[in-house]
Amino acid sequence: MLLLSRRAFLIVLAAIDAPQMSRADPIDKLSPDASHGGSSERAAAAAAARTADVKYPDETSTGFSENTNLIPSGPVTTSSDGQLIRGLDISGAVQINHGAVTLENCRITAAASSVVNVAENLSVPPIIQDCEIDGLGLDGAEGSNGINGYGTVRRCNIHRVENGINVIAPLLFEDNYVHDLAAPGAPHYDGVQIDGGHDISIRHNTIINHHAQTSAVMIDNAFNAVSSIVVANNRLIGGGYTVYSDGRQGNGPISSVSFTHNRMGRGRWGYSAFSKNKPVWRGNVDDITGHPI
Repeated sequence: MLLLSRRAFLIVLAAIDAPQMSRADPIDKLSPDASHGGSSERAAAAAAARTADVKYPDETSTGFSENTNLIPSGPVTTSSDGQLIRGLDISGAVQINHGAVTLENCRITAAASSVVNVAENLSVPPIIQDCEIDGLGLDGAEGSNGINGYGTVRRCNIHRVENGINVIAPLLFEDNYVHDLAAPGAPHYDGVQIDGGHDISIRHNTIINHHAQTSAVMIDNAFNAVSSIVVANNRLIGGGYTVYSDGRQGNGPISSVSFTHNRMGRGRWGYSAFSKNKPVWRGNVDDITGHPI
């Protein structure tokens, strides 16, 4: 059986992003007129009330502290387990090769395939928090990731990359602001990109993709099976479809995926595209109207 590269697979996705539902193996589009429990005025009011007081991450609550006097630095590669990298203005990529590393309160600017890259199979995954991660947009690298990795990522301001984070192992991604995606070449923009994996939590982030493709959150089985993915209490906007859970690549099943209590700005074609799996869908509302979707 022919296996596509992920970029080739995404080119196929882009070709079918328009809603051509007559195909034999359609994307199961979830949209306001799908059967998710209706959108009565009472339900809409209840949904809006639940989220009215919720503040989602933005530039004021993410990134390095304005009170920090950042120290200029070139590219950084870790040198020992347990290393603390703090308070640097880093021009160049960060490579994390050791366990139990903490990267915090830094600005990292790089035209790199991964502005922050985490080596595979570390004994203790890293903590990346309170950082600004900038891939330089159209002056950056093709296919760029703000972060390529796993572990814990909190309160980071990630922008001017093709993908905010490419997830390669268990992850807690919370309170981050992913926005202004931009990269040269022929990008397929995803705020969060999961091409296989398990035990991944995406909680209380703002993820904005103002392009007409591909997603705020992409879940697919391009490289491995997918299980235990939680997408909850986020503000997710844009893309072709806002979120995908797509099992058509065939490299293992997709199971135990949930999208709950998110505010969603509708993508070009709809809120969601699901194929060959049935994620839990509960309490999600339109970002503008507050109506259930």
